[in-house]
Parts: sequence; structure tokens; C-alpha cells
Amino acid sequence: MRKWIRRIWVGSGLAFTVWLVWNAQARGVSSGLLQSSGAVAVRDSGGVLQFMPRHDTTSAGLIFLPGGAIDPRAYVPLLRAVAEAGHPAVLVRLPWRAAPTDASRQVVWDRVLAIANQQPERRWILSGHSRGAALSARFAGEHPEALAGLVLIATTHPKEFSLAALPIPVTKIYATNDCVADSAAVFANAGLLPAGTRWVRLEGGNHRQFGWYGAQLGDCSATIGREAQQAATLETLLESLQRTPP
Repeated sequence: MRKWIRRIWVGSGLAFTVWLVWNAQARGVSSGLLQSSGAVAVRDSGGVLQFMPRHDTTSAGLIFLPGGAIDPRAYVPLLRAVAEAGHPAVLVRLPWRAAPTDASRQVVWDRVLAIANQQPERRWILSGHSRGAALSARFAGEHPEALAGLVLIATTHPKEFSLAALPIPVTKIYATNDCVADSAAVFANAGLLPAGTRWVRLEGGNHRQFGWYGAQLGDCSATIGREAQQAATLETLLESLQRTPP
């Protein structure tokens, strides 16, 4: 009997793991979005995926950190759209898709700093979704001089430290049907952000529709479509880029 119980337990655990991995993969992302075009040059160096407008007339660019365990390609449609609007957009991959250790976080820090140092004249905004937003908040606290702005998407962070004195513009995007980073938990830490933080509420949005991937454990159903949630997120990112001070 114990043997059968053990088999059922192990089998259930394996099935759950497979479910998590399967749903974390990108869905509905055209391979063409990863190809260069007449408007956008795509460069993939392994740790960093860049979308660079061929006719770059702006001085602000976006660096983006993906959600934990999520296939980074799930954010390609959003970043490609940012580039097509004329702003460089750079996706920084997380080691082990989460950067769980101090050493792996330093890898992420080094990648972000390398981007900023390659184009010191550029005003860079750092953004991220979920785990990527938590890491973005921590990076901004440690290296505010490298950034011109911060956009946090679907996260309850910062938690263990304060960014109240951060000298750069901060925007926080949250969705009303997000049950992973729910509104109450998001606002519970509002005092750890600058007083002038811009809050953007996406009515009917949920956690997973900030990217293009499958089901999200613990999330609630959205009452708006993914396209609508993505469009609202894009609009906020572009407004942040356009408002970035010189």
C-alpha cells in the first residue's frame, strides 16, 4: 500500500512539474518577431536580446527583465512594439530563469550595466514583470545612477528595502484581477516607493497576460483580452520613455 501511495505521490509531483514547465513556455509568439526587418534590427548575444530601431531618433531606451521561470520569448511582442515605436528595447535573460542566488543576480546586474555603459548618452528605463520587477527594484536601489526611470509591473516589491528616496521617476502597473500580485499586497508596500510614484491600474487584467505564456499558478481570470492588456502596458511604457527627463 505504501508503495502505491509513494508512486501516486511521485507521479502527481511529476505531473505538476510538467504542468508548470509547459505553461511557462511562450505561446502565440510569431518567430518573425525575432527576425530583423527594415524597421527593427534584432541582435541576440545569448544573455541579452536587443530590438534596435533602424531609425533611432529618441534618447530613451528600455531594459526589461522577464518573470521568474517564464520563457523570455513571452515578452518579445511587447518589446518589439516598443522598438517599432522608435525606442531601443533590450531583454535581459535571467540565469536559470530566476537569478535566485547572489552570484546569478550579479550576472543580471553586469548585463544591465553593460547595456547602459555601451550607450552612456542614452537615458535608460529599467522595467520588469513579476520576478523581473522585483529584481528591477533591487537594481535601482543599488545603481540609481545608471537609470533614468523605473517601471515595475505586477509585483508587490520592494519589500525588504525602501526606494522612497529614489531620485528617478517610478511607475507601478498593477491589474485588478491579478491574484499573484494582488492589489492589496501591492499597496501594502506603497510607502517604500517615492511619494511621486505614478500608479497605473489595469481594470480586468491579470498576472499572466502581461506576457504571452500559459496558465499561471494562483492567478485569477482576466475580464479583458491579452491584446488589450498588452496595449495598455505598451502605452504606459511609451509614456514613461517619452517623459524621461534629460
